[in-house]
Formats: sequence, C-alpha cells, structure tokens
Amino acid sequence: MTLIALLTDFGLRDTYVGQMKLVIAGIAPGVPVVDLGHGVEPQQVREGAWLLETAVPFLPEGAVVVAVVDPGVGTARLPIVVRAAGRFFVGPDNGLLSGAFPPEARRGASPGSSRVSVPPGIEVRSIDLARFALPNVSATFHGRDVFAPAAAHLASGVPFQGIGPRLAEVSVLPPFEGVRLEDGRLQGEVIHVDRFGNLITTIRAEQLPARCQARVGAFERIPFARTFAEVAPGAPLCHVDSSGFLAIAVRDGSAAERFGVGLGAPVEVEEA
Repeated sequence: MTLIALLTDFGLRDTYVGQMKLVIAGIAPGVPVVDLGHGVEPQQVREGAWLLETAVPFLPEGAVVVAVVDPGVGTARLPIVVRAAGRFFVGPDNGLLSGAFPPEARRGASPGSSRVSVPPGIEVRSIDLARFALPNVSATFHGRDVFAPAAAHLASGVPFQGIGPRLAEVSVLPPFEGVRLEDGRLQGEVIHVDRFGNLITTIRAEQLPARCQARVGAFERIPFARTFAEVAPGAPLCHVDSSGFLAIAVRDGSAAERFGVGLGAPVEVEEA
C-alpha cells in the first residue's frame, strides 16, 4: 500500500490539517497518512521547498506528497501533480515542489521561482478540478478542497495520466546551495530555523573547505565541529546538519536567540 505525506504551513492550532486528513480518509480509507510537518513559516514557499527537498530521499516508491504553502491560493496559479522517480507531488505551481526536480533543471531560476521546461523523466499535470476536487472549492483552502482529494484519488489507484492535462512548463526555485565569492568565501542564507533554534543554511556540506568557520549577522569566527559535544555548553558552533547542509548552533541553547537572526539572514563561510 502507498502512503500520503503532508507538508504545510498550517500549524496545528486550527483544524486545517485535520480537515485535510478527513477528506483523504473519506476518499482513500485505510491509506496511511504521514505528517512531514506543518510548521513551515506562513507563506514561506522557499522554506517549504527546502524542507520537502530534504525529505525526498526517504519517500518510498509510490508515495504521494501533498505540499501546501500557497500565498497565491485562489488565483490563476495552477494546482499540479508532479511524477518523478516513481513518486507523486501534489501542490501549487509556485516553486514549492522544486525538490522533485534535479538541481540541473533548476539552475538559472530566479529566487522568486521561474518557469522552465519540464525535464525528461519527469511529468507534470494540472489537476482536473471537475473530476478530482470537492464539489464546493473554497477560494482560500485548496489544501482541503483540491490537493487532499487529488492525492487521495491517486493513492486509491486513479492513473496519473487521468488526473488532468499534461504541462510543458513548471515553476521551480534555484538549487539550494552556497555561492562562491571571488575571494573564496561561501555565501548563503538561513533557510530554516528548527525547534531547537538551530540556523540551517543553504550551504551544502560538499561545498565546505576541510577547515572552516562561519559568520552570521555581526558574529564572526564561529568554529566548525562535527558534534555538539566538541564545544563547551553555551558555546556556538557550525556543523553539518542531518539534512546535509551547514547549520549554526549553540550547544544546549538556541542560535536563533543568541544571534538574533532568522529566515533569510546572510551567512558566510571561509577557511579557518
């Protein structure tokens, strides 16, 4: 049996996520539903896209992902399904589903997302609302009324080819990676702040020099360590996070509070 995984910026205070799950249960009873997370910062499409990308390697074949971070809900932006590597990604065509695409297909895209040709091996279709949305579609809650039912139909065996017309172009974000400056430094930004206050950046582990140190905000020379235990309690460090990206942390504390920065804060890395 396949599964449906949910990623949204809805949080858990309201009933939004629960309503999506109820719709799925009504169409695809017995299909497991997994919460990837609902703590994406509101309207932060890039953060949501990064979180989705980090989860892609762990999705079983046949999984259906519903990702909803959708500031343009109710506008002309299309609801789509992407089929890539035997998995299905359901959500708005606003760059959120970029993690389904290889980095080379996303190079040259602007930070605010760009339209690109769908690369070979990947197929994108718009959702036929007349067949797969709920009868009454809210202008502000496509997560419940469009994306959840479409995902449930796919998980129930509706052929992907029948979900709607095929698209030749799709919106994607550029790859999440550091930019190499002329003087050799790496420049990136904070893309996610986790529950512990760790500042996870767009700089990939494979981009780092053998010995390095980081700077965020006005704080310089944050040393690199492999584990939290390599520094004293309360000391800052930078390290490779389990996502494979550079993170800035404070042992037994919150880097976000210590440094007073959040999403979008510039980060630089240089050789130590």
